[in-house]
Amino acid sequence: MRPITRLFAALIILSLGVLACNLPSTTSAQTPANSQPTDLSNALTLAVQTIQAASQQAPTSASASTALPAATPSTPIVTVSSATNCRTGPDPSYSLVLTFQPGATAVVVGKYTPSNYWIIQTPTGGTCWLWGAYATVQGNVDALAEMAPPTPAAVAAAPTTAPTSGSGSGPKPSPTPTSKSLVLKPILLNPGIIKALTLPPAAPSKLTVNTKCTYSVLHILTVRTDTLSWPAASTATGYYVYENGAKIQTTTGTSINLIAGGSGTSTGNISFGVVAYNSWGASGTTSASGHC
Repeated sequence: MRPITRLFAALIILSLGVLACNLPSTTSAQTPANSQPTDLSNALTLAVQTIQAASQQAPTSASASTALPAATPSTPIVTVSSATNCRTGPDPSYSLVLTFQPGATAVVVGKYTPSNYWIIQTPTGGTCWLWGAYATVQGNVDALAEMAPPTPAAVAAAPTTAPTSGSGSGPKPSPTPTSKSLVLKPILLNPGIIKALTLPPAAPSKLTVNTKCTYSVLHILTVRTDTLSWPAASTATGYYVYENGAKIQTTTGTSINLIAGGSGTSTGNISFGVVAYNSWGASGTTSASGHC
């Protein structure tokens, strides 16, 4: 039986008992005649007030027991337990955007499950890729889209945020790359240049011979000096010098002095020649002669 029903039944029994006590009796001649209506009215008034008080308390208890739990947010929010780098992609080779600190929160807009990364919104309105090893995400992550890593060429340069000072025991943020990737471009060479670099040099264009002869008082030749000079030959690394067909010297310069003296010094015509050479071979001979 419900509490209100039991209370109402008890009040009815109480009222009936009051009525029974106030019935006329032969042994109570001293009871005043007008006491019955007053006692009955007071009893009924008390019963009605008691029922009203009970009926007013019941809805309050019911509504309190059926209160709904607070609604949970559906937007995924991420926090970290240790300072974690957030980059332009899921790899340390990508540029550092910011270092996410413990106590900070951010909205998660995507995920990359194969490498355990969360794509979060940055304070400047962009996004970055946060490693999930120290991350905790609250909210509905099933609706997040799986995102593909951007190619390094498509990643725009983003400003970096220096790590905040502190003496934590967590892992240190990885250093930000300070040099850009080098792109090697092919060098296109003219076929004529390639051919010139793999051939022997051309012969010097000219050979000049200046001969100086010194005689004694008896008009005898005592000293002969032949000075040879020539213009440099392209791609040549040195020169061979010839006298009357025989190689007599090797030089890297473009001039040479040939000095002869004594009784056997020739006063006649001497033929000289010069040949340019490099690692691919030697040129033809450029010739000239000198005499006293």
